[in-house]
Amino acid sequence: MGKAKSKLPPLVDKDLKTVLSSNLREEHLLKLLGLFKEVDVDYSGAWSVAELFKVSLEARISVRAPIIEALFFMGDSRSEGSWSFSDFLVTLTSFCALSREEVLQLLFIIMDGHRNGSVRREELMEFFAYVPVGSKKPVFPVNNSNALEKFRQGKWTSLEFDGLAQLCEHFPYIPYPAYHTQELFRTVILGKAFWEGFDKDRRAILNRKVTRVAVPGTRGAEKVDVKLPVRCTMQELLEFSRRKTAVNNGKRVEAQITGKIASKLTKERDLEIQRCPILSLIRNPRCMYHVPHEEMHKLVTQNSERPEFEIPSMTGARTDLEATTPGGVVARQKDEPDQQLLESFGADDSDEEQDWDEESEEEDSVEFSDEEEEEARPPGSAG
Repeated sequence: MGKAKSKLPPLVDKDLKTVLSSNLREEHLLKLLGLFKEVDVDYSGAWSVAELFKVSLEARISVRAPIIEALFFMGDSRSEGSWSFSDFLVTLTSFCALSREEVLQLLFIIMDGHRNGSVRREELMEFFAYVPVGSKKPVFPVNNSNALEKFRQGKWTSLEFDGLAQLCEHFPYIPYPAYHTQELFRTVILGKAFWEGFDKDRRAILNRKVTRVAVPGTRGAEKVDVKLPVRCTMQELLEFSRRKTAVNNGKRVEAQITGKIASKLTKERDLEIQRCPILSLIRNPRCMYHVPHEEMHKLVTQNSERPEFEIPSMTGARTDLEATTPGGVVARQKDEPDQQLLESFGADDSDEEQDWDEESEEEDSVEFSDEEEEEARPPGSAG
C-alpha cells in the first residue's frame, strides 16, 4: 500500500483492522514493537510463554498463571508454542479491549475447553486443581472448590454461561484472577488510561460510525475504514462457532457450505460477531472456539499486490500457504507444542460431533439491527 516504508513488520488486513478498531495508531504500534523486541532477548522474533510471564511480572505459581497460559495457547496462531509479533499484538490488544462481561465469557471459554456450551462440575474442579510447571501444589485455595458445594446447595452438575455468572457473583474470588490478569496487561500495554478511554468510547451506544484512519507506514497517504467492535452474548459466540466451523484432525477449520442462503441481517450480524475482541484473540485452530477468518484465508492463498500485508515470516518459517496440506489443515512445522497446554484447554485430536448442521437451521432466528440490539439481548448479556 503505497511507496512509504514502515518500520513495522508486515500485517495481514484482518490483524491491522483489528488493532486499529481498538483505537491503536501507528505510534502505539511502534511502542508495542519496541516492547516485543525488548522482551525478546534471544532475538528469535518470537515469544515463548516464559516471555509472556516476564512481561506480566507474574510468577508461574500465582493464581493468574492458568489464565496467562490459556491466553498464550489461544493466541498461538501456528500451534507451535510461540508467538509472532502479530500474535502478540492482536492477542494482547484484544484481551485488553474486553469488557468485564467479555472477560467472564473468556473465563467460561477457558473452562469449556471442548466447546460443549456448558461447564461441568468436573471441569471446574480440574481448573481449580491446576498445578503449575515445577510445583507440586495447586495455585488455587481450597475455598474455590468449597464454593462449588455451597452454590445452589451443591445440587447441580453443569453450568451454562448465566450459571457461571451467578457463581462468580456469589463468590467474587473465582473470576478475580481473570480480571486481575487483564489489569496487569492493560498497565503494560499502553497503560490503563488508554484502555479506560477505549471502554468509554465503546460503551457509547451511538458510537458505531465508521472512522477513516491513516494506514500505519503510509504517512497518511492511505486510509482505511474501521469501526469499534460491538459486544455479543455468549450464546451468539457459541452458535456462530458451531455454524462456521468443523473439526479436522483436532483443529477448527471452516465448515462445508450448506447451500442455504442467509438473510442480509444474519450476514451483517455475523460480520459484527467476527470482529468481537474475544474471537480476535482466539487465533489457535486447536482451541475449540476458534473461528477461521475468511478474509485472512483469502489473503494467504492469493498473490497480494501489497507485500507489506503478507503473512510475516519473522522466524524464517514457511508461510501458511506453503505449509497447507490438501485437507486444508496447516501442517506442523516444528516439534509438537507443550502437550500439557493442549490437554489443559481441550485441544485433543479426537473428532468432535458435527453439531453445526443442527444449529445452521436456526441461523436466521437470531437477528439484530443496530437499534434493537440493546433490547434483544437477554438479561445478564453484554451491554
